[in-house]
Amino acid sequence: MTRLVVIGGGAAGMAAASRAKRLNKSMDVVVFEKTSWVSFALCGIPYHVGCIVKRLNDLVYYTPEEFTKKRGIDLRLETEVTSVDLDTKTVHFKDLKTGREDKIEFDYLLLATGARSKAPKIWPEINEASNVFYIKHLDTAKEIRDYALKLRSGSKAVIVGAGYVGLEFAETLTNIGLKVTLVEALDQVAPRTLDPDLAKQVEDELRSKGVNVVTGSPVKEFKITNGKAVSIVTDSGEIEGDLFIVGVGIEPNVDLAKQIGVKIGETGAIWTDEHMRTNIDFVYAVGDAVEHKDLVTGRMVWRPFAQIANKQGYVAGSNIAGREAIFPGSVGTSTFKTFDMVVARTGLSKAEAERLGYNVVEATLNARTKAHYIPGAAPLTLRIIADADTGKLLGAQGVGKSETVLWRINVIASLLTTGGTVWDLFASDIGYAPPLAPVWDSLIVAARLLMRHLGEKPKKH
Repeated sequence: MTRLVVIGGGAAGMAAASRAKRLNKSMDVVVFEKTSWVSFALCGIPYHVGCIVKRLNDLVYYTPEEFTKKRGIDLRLETEVTSVDLDTKTVHFKDLKTGREDKIEFDYLLLATGARSKAPKIWPEINEASNVFYIKHLDTAKEIRDYALKLRSGSKAVIVGAGYVGLEFAETLTNIGLKVTLVEALDQVAPRTLDPDLAKQVEDELRSKGVNVVTGSPVKEFKITNGKAVSIVTDSGEIEGDLFIVGVGIEPNVDLAKQIGVKIGETGAIWTDEHMRTNIDFVYAVGDAVEHKDLVTGRMVWRPFAQIANKQGYVAGSNIAGREAIFPGSVGTSTFKTFDMVVARTGLSKAEAERLGYNVVEATLNARTKAHYIPGAAPLTLRIIADADTGKLLGAQGVGKSETVLWRINVIASLLTTGGTVWDLFASDIGYAPPLAPVWDSLIVAARLLMRHLGEKPKKH
């Protein structure tokens, strides 16, 4: 009997295990997971902390019983892989509940070891503080929530990092009655997502909701007293707090991959081919520990995003079971919501494109989400960039108080995936109805603005 051993029971690992078992029911599929959770959604942690998601179990896509009883997967929770011997194709592991050590042979090995926070390396002192939290695993959600709900209303919460995690926590902690200060080392919020002028709209939204935003202030140290952090020291001075969330600095967890000789790519994550196979034929890798190709630039990138991890798991499981599939890459689509503001982006920013040598043309417009005569329309700002020499689309950003910001960016993402141009965007048959979208949608208007620079006649690409 062929055996697949999966190390890591997150979304990517379980997607691979499930796909392989579905296609080859006679395959023995064994999954090792260090924690007591499987198929979990770390992205949902801020919403459990904010009491939007009531039960921690609701952040689990499928229960362990779904995998063991319905899908026939041998799931070993709270079990740590201690070493791998490729010569004998053997995994050595330890049951963390009993301390028992054992080993198991395999035909295929799949690494789904994920990513981890760099916070303890950056600020070693936080390991001594019971009120400093960073995302380690699903139990982190309960730890933060339990601590936050014990604080008095108006207690001070300090969030380090104004990326996705920090901005989502800013909302949820404010909503449960804490006074939030958001601290960012760079000069704007959402620094890896938005251009500075668009980020200003997000910052204004945060301030309007009572969040104290401090930018351009790297955290030098955490001051610890009696086992608790009392403040952080920044270039802007000392900021006191009762609860601290660190939302900066993650890295691919490639320790095991390095130990067994799996190739590490130029980004520092595991290298694989389009089939999710590493440099070792019978070893595959998926998820947040893996790099892949950027479909806009052709360069290798590391993007620890859930939608990418799930696809990679599906592809790896298919190939291991004998059905060919490929994961060609991604275009860097991401989105988040903080308070009433929806943010989305895909592809490159103008600055990124210019650094790569593109001759960039840009269109930015303020628009509304419905026909002008329909009440309740929300404003949005849309920015699209393209290559001035070829008309090829390169990227887009959107901000606004409507979920339709995301679907508009998703249209651009789809075109980027296929190498689409400004003229392809103009020709897109986007749906129209007065209560849902204007007849000249902001996407099409942006294409027209770009065409003024490029000329009406499509260029070869």
